[in-house]
Amino acid sequence: MPWSNFRKLPNYLIIGFPFAVLLGWFYLKVYQFQYLNENFVDGLIALQLSRGWLEGRPVLFDTYYGSHWLHHNYYFILLTGFVTKFTGLYGLFLIYLGLLGTFLAKFYCSIRSRVWYNDWFIILLFSVGPIAYHVYLDNYGWHPEQYFLPLLGLFALSLARRKWVEVVIWGLLILSIKETAIVLLCGVLLFASVLSSFIKNPNERWERLVFNRNNYLIIGSSLLIFGLGMWWLSYLNGPHPSRLGQAILLIQKKGSFLLTIAYTGLVAFFSSVTLVAAYLFFVPWWRVLPKPRAIIVVFVGFCFVLLAVFYIEGLLYFPEPNMSIRYPARVGSLWAYMMSCYVLMCIRLTEANFQPHYNQREWLLWAGLFQYFITPMAVSNASSIHGQMFSIKKNLLFVQHNRAGIKPYVKSPAKALYDLAQRLPKGCEIVCPAEYVNVFQNVYANEWSFDLRILTRPYLYIYEKKDLNTNKKYIFPKKEGYITVPHPQFLILADSVWYNQHFK
Repeated sequence: MPWSNFRKLPNYLIIGFPFAVLLGWFYLKVYQFQYLNENFVDGLIALQLSRGWLEGRPVLFDTYYGSHWLHHNYYFILLTGFVTKFTGLYGLFLIYLGLLGTFLAKFYCSIRSRVWYNDWFIILLFSVGPIAYHVYLDNYGWHPEQYFLPLLGLFALSLARRKWVEVVIWGLLILSIKETAIVLLCGVLLFASVLSSFIKNPNERWERLVFNRNNYLIIGSSLLIFGLGMWWLSYLNGPHPSRLGQAILLIQKKGSFLLTIAYTGLVAFFSSVTLVAAYLFFVPWWRVLPKPRAIIVVFVGFCFVLLAVFYIEGLLYFPEPNMSIRYPARVGSLWAYMMSCYVLMCIRLTEANFQPHYNQREWLLWAGLFQYFITPMAVSNASSIHGQMFSIKKNLLFVQHNRAGIKPYVKSPAKALYDLAQRLPKGCEIVCPAEYVNVFQNVYANEWSFDLRILTRPYLYIYEKKDLNTNKKYIFPKKEGYITVPHPQFLILADSVWYNQHFK
């Protein structure tokens, strides 16, 4: 290797590091789903929403909530179906990692013409750092809101570089993720507007930079779009109560004044640590600006707007604080907004010949350490998972027995069920115990409940033999045409026509 190329090797390693992390993240998600067999209920819901409409099922219908379009405007997830139809649950991760890799590549191309190390490391801490990792890990499986991080990053980057066609494309995709997406977009656009006004006139009074016609237009348009989105949900729900109405009734039923205050205090505390973790990255830039008050006001002020939105969303789970701002989907949305603001700020201020404070690297180091230590408070995840995920022994067994996910479920009893699942026709339904739903991700699985949402005749009914006399959720098919599949642990009733064609 020539000496000049050898000297560039550290640069190549720094640039390539996050892309290697993304590959590792994909492996960890497969490991989490297959080997640890976590309850991926929200991930399986997202999978069903994404591809069900391509397999003849109602749009945005799943076997857990039924008509999911009554709860959220989850329309972006429909686009992912073109991938998940062929890749299953793993396609949801691949799309996320592909979008995030695209954002990182574009961001690097935007900053490489200057001294870029500090801003590159900061974006890495935003996109693949401890908080981003725990949001991605999401022990509930997966949520459509996960896509806010890469898409808002791409939106902010295109906005900073004035690539208006890309701005429109990314903006429309973001709007389709969820009904609250417009709130995030409004925050990014307001920050960009104030930042642009500041660059044109750095000595202008902060009130004029914040309160002006352009910002009123952004807020007014956003309120209109948000109102239309909420009206659409209300129209679809008809006479049924909204999720906010359900939350208010829940608080009235369960809550006391002191419990509500305690709950609000906990949520405020968890919110503050995430806010501080991002704020520290901005300080070296704000220290060199002549009058940064307007930028700080709009950034921090809109963080509180988002926290209020997520607080209201989390009230449906009152008084459980982990389902509020610490919930991966919500803290990830807040984190995406803050990262997008940083992308806009560092590119636009550099264009205007501003440079961050000379001790930016020290701030970066302390901010990274702070983020690492507060992450367990910032994001709700099962702490026991992490020790297992980084167990060398368990990972070696996973690689050896499961071929790193290529040959899943090699142990009984999951192996017998997986063999059945592989021969089931696409789009069919089955009913099974909750702990084995993951095995049937290639079809539509109902876990046993008192409210089974079955659209077609199930191909399989699976019961735990030990629970046959005690589980009141178990029902047995009334129609003829099922055959008993021998198994020591389960009573398996299979569609006789399908079973005879594939196993006899």
